[in-house]
Amino acid sequence: MTPNQNRALWEMCRQGLHSAADEAENAWRNGEHFEPDQRTPLAREIAQLIRVCNWEVNAEAA
Repeated sequence: MTPNQNRALWEMCRQGLHSAADEAENAWRNGEHFEPDQRTPLAREIAQLIRVCNWEVNAEAA
């Protein structure tokens, strides 16, 4: 897990989005992108972190 991924997970848990954090952690550990449920209310900062983390998954695979 990268520092950004850990931060994103922490922020999601802090916002009470424990289920989304679990899904994100599983996806990133498996080298996959995480796409949150569209109905999940995400703060702009968390959404940006998720985009960065998904980019990092691509970078690690390269």
